[in-house]
Amino acid sequence: MRIPREGCDEHIVPRDITSQVNQPIEEHYGATRPPKLQYQMGGCGIAGCMDLSGGRLSGDKIAKMLETMGERENGLGAGYACYGLFPEHRDDYCLQFLFDNEDVRCRAEELLESTGTVTKEERVYTRRVKSMRPPFPLVWRYFFRPDPKVEWCGRTDLSDDDLIVQLAMHINAEMPGAICVSSGKDTAVFKGNGYSYEIAEFYDLSRYSGQMWISHSRFPTNSPAWWGGAHPLSILDWAVCHNGEITSYGINRKLVEMAGYRCSVLTDTEVVTYLWDLLVRKQRLPIPIAAFALAPWYHSDIQRLDPESARLAKWIRITYKEAFLNGPFSIIVGRREPEVTMIALADRKKLRPLLVGKSSDDKILYTASEECAVRVVDQNAETWTPNAGSPMIARVGRGILRDGTEQPFTGVRI
Repeated sequence: MRIPREGCDEHIVPRDITSQVNQPIEEHYGATRPPKLQYQMGGCGIAGCMDLSGGRLSGDKIAKMLETMGERENGLGAGYACYGLFPEHRDDYCLQFLFDNEDVRCRAEELLESTGTVTKEERVYTRRVKSMRPPFPLVWRYFFRPDPKVEWCGRTDLSDDDLIVQLAMHINAEMPGAICVSSGKDTAVFKGNGYSYEIAEFYDLSRYSGQMWISHSRFPTNSPAWWGGAHPLSILDWAVCHNGEITSYGINRKLVEMAGYRCSVLTDTEVVTYLWDLLVRKQRLPIPIAAFALAPWYHSDIQRLDPESARLAKWIRITYKEAFLNGPFSIIVGRREPEVTMIALADRKKLRPLLVGKSSDDKILYTASEECAVRVVDQNAETWTPNAGSPMIARVGRGILRDGTEQPFTGVRI
């Protein structure tokens, strides 16, 4: 059994700390799933920032944005995803885990070593936060390169990306006490039970900087309060922060499961994450087309498009009817391939708030649930609201590709 690395604080918190803070008295769960569905009503806050020139932003910046929307939190969860985080390991998959104990960590490590090469492994630095209640999971990080000849479920023809997807989903579904919270290259997810400022302090986000951050506060609606279920939800280089509720979860889940994905994290946002991976990475749809499939226009609105666009819109609605996300939502989506990319999208009725902004020098991009989250870090930023169902898309090195006010297929080769 391995000994925890030096420099990682132990979490010694009094059991009666809940009497000293304004936090719900609930059972907390780490990497182990809660035994039953629990309903925790409340709002959600989402925020993101990106240096469009490729520079690096400190974790303090995104934490400040998210913490400003404190009225959207209930203390049951928050999380952050950072892109451009490990340039020295940018060609390795960074698998970040939550473990309930050393035994399950060793089992997960043995699985990784049997399917590829661990180039580096380390316990993720965490620190004491007096207002957070135990138990706390072990947080571990592995830089990993899959073996191209490995056999998985009788197959030896899986791509590296597909093998990583299968590994992450297998661990999440079949290894109690372990959860893979992120598995992309040059990126990592930091999340858990607590308020946004507590999670930022727990991981000491000030020690990290990256080209892009996305974040979420509270907990996914109608989902249990556990560390592994907090947002962002991630697979490969995709990470999704979601405010709202997907009422079409059943049909969406059937679609991704037919494509080989396994849903085991007890949240509708997991399905949204897999849909982006399925439509864009596996089926190679352009991001605006995938966004339209997830939040299609009404037929009455489609009739106002030019004939060629209207024909495409109708076929997308027919072909991807099971991918349609029904219900209120706004999402921020992060991606690393082929370049670091941010997508912001609201449902076709815009029942959840979403705005976008940029700094006066056009260098920094912001997106958030509320304008106060932008103003707290940039008083002079220009802000606007994307149209319902229309994605804002920005990419490091290329700037804002779509501001969210365009016609659905503008710039897309049909």
